[in-house]
Amino acid sequence: MKLRMPRLHPKQEEIRVHPARFKVVSCGRRFGKTLLAVVVIFACAAQGGAAWWVGPTSREAKIGWKHLREMAGNVPGAVVYESTKEIHFPTGGWLAVLSAESATLRGEGLDLIVIDEAAFLYDLERVWTYDLRAALSDRQGRAIFISSPDSRNYFYRLYQYGQDDAHPDWMSWQATSYDNPYLDKAEIDAARDLLPEWAFRQEYLAEFISFAGKVYKAFTPESDAVIQRASFGDPAECWGGIDFGFKNPTVACVGGLDRDDRLAVIDGAYQSGLTTSELIPVLRDFQDRYDVRRWFADPAEPKTIKELCAAGLPVVPAPRIKGDLDRSYIRYGVMKVETRLVNGKLLIAEDTVPHDFIRELDVYRYPDAKAGAEAKETPLKVDDHFPDALRYMVVGLDDMRGRAPRVRVAT
Repeated sequence: MKLRMPRLHPKQEEIRVHPARFKVVSCGRRFGKTLLAVVVIFACAAQGGAAWWVGPTSREAKIGWKHLREMAGNVPGAVVYESTKEIHFPTGGWLAVLSAESATLRGEGLDLIVIDEAAFLYDLERVWTYDLRAALSDRQGRAIFISSPDSRNYFYRLYQYGQDDAHPDWMSWQATSYDNPYLDKAEIDAARDLLPEWAFRQEYLAEFISFAGKVYKAFTPESDAVIQRASFGDPAECWGGIDFGFKNPTVACVGGLDRDDRLAVIDGAYQSGLTTSELIPVLRDFQDRYDVRRWFADPAEPKTIKELCAAGLPVVPAPRIKGDLDRSYIRYGVMKVETRLVNGKLLIAEDTVPHDFIRELDVYRYPDAKAGAEAKETPLKVDDHFPDALRYMVVGLDDMRGRAPRVRVAT
């Protein structure tokens, strides 16, 4: 089938024709990412392929659908199903536009998946790993992730895959607003004069800036808080923090405290699908190696804590006031962690901890405030598993040493 497709500018065309199976494109504003994605998925389906367009919400999904529906009107025999947002072609190919917030993203036999605004898709790691990736296996299908950046979240990790020769199936691009030759450069320059530097670099230069909405602004993977284990020496005593999960990862972190009150996270586990019986030997191994004085665990799981105690492990609920989700106490814990970071009293040993510890602490975020609303003071419940385990350990340790306010401990 011969198609009349919109003309792409040189950078868009470079990305379209590249042979990589998985493409990640970090885009500046008005680069033309939607047009690029529309051309890629439309061509695939019109030529007999099966494809999904996945947006974070129905609002973003509708933008792609509008362009695809208009293009289908120029293809004889193409059938548009408005209710299900599907287009079927006389070649037997088809495409569907889905919203990650409202659709079941499980299927099979797909040739292509476009993930639009991937950086803003809630829990992209889970959606890609457990839902979308499997749908491409039967046909060795392709995927293209297109988004403006949003700090160093999972989209950033995928971008890094594309920059690493160890992942030959992946390729990534940083496509700035300046790469669109049809966009007035004076308009971009004017935005530079009006916006904070970090905002311009993120929104127009497509850089992964890690400070907007960040909980721990004193921490980056390049900061002095990230050390090699050997540089810390032998701790005087060890403590632990536990955040329980199953579908979400369970996190156990071991912190070594030296005589100068420096707390270094020196080991830990980050694993999904762990039952309590499977967690017990993991904690016992840490207990045998480090003689952990006490594990401070998520107080919302008293039954699990009781089972761990019955197994002979020194696990207690982390201190809390009204409840585990009491906002003022979460803020208090965040303040305690941040204070240690700022004062050089909290370190992370990058060579001996799971890499997700550093990633999550870097991308841990507050939700965006709506126009005219007060900024939210409770962090998002995403990429929060190690930050929560760390917060339980820091607050629990300070409480044991008389540095926390009087609290009621769950029993």
